[in-house]
Amino acid sequence: MAIVEKKVGPVLHKQKCRGCGFYTIYSALPSGEKAIDTCTHCGHAVEIAWHFEMKSVFKNTEKFLKNLEEICPELKDLKNPGDHIMFD
Repeated sequence: MAIVEKKVGPVLHKQKCRGCGFYTIYSALPSGEKAIDTCTHCGHAVEIAWHFEMKSVFKNTEKFLKNLEEICPELKDLKNPGDHIMFD
């Protein structure tokens, strides 16, 4: 019996890019035990370790940013790949 590896599409999440400095949408593309996490604004990419709980890690960051929306309502505008904002 052959082992079938489940294909996982890109996981979109919000975070601050270390390359361009903007808060933006990132795309994590898993491949085995690693993933390439790429800023959809500037293309800055990093390799990260991938495990079954990574989606939960991203969701925790999303909750943190959601809580910041009261202080920085601009964060609500981050919805689509390429969207970006910068805070002074």
